[in-house]
Amino acid sequence: MTVPAVFFWILLALAAVLLLHAARALPRALRAEPGARTDPWLTFADNVLSLPLTVALALGAMEAAFYATLLLGPVATWSLVRSFRSTAASKAA
Repeated sequence: MTVPAVFFWILLALAAVLLLHAARALPRALRAEPGARTDPWLTFADNVLSLPLTVALALGAMEAAFYATLLLGPVATWSLVRSFRSTAASKAA
């Protein structure tokens, strides 16, 4: 699949931003306290696993994008579950 040049550069810029966000999230994840480690690591994993998906879409490699989505899916699902649980817990309190 051919990706127009404008979208190619936009997706590569997005990949660079994701890389910067991953670099910023790693120190937070490494120094997180034992009771609060899940959220920083999910943020880091989300940023890191979004990189291959973004690059695969920029290159038009749909099969690689599919497999990158398979890697990103559980992380995104667990982040969504945690956000729903925290919202429900804050409403109950």
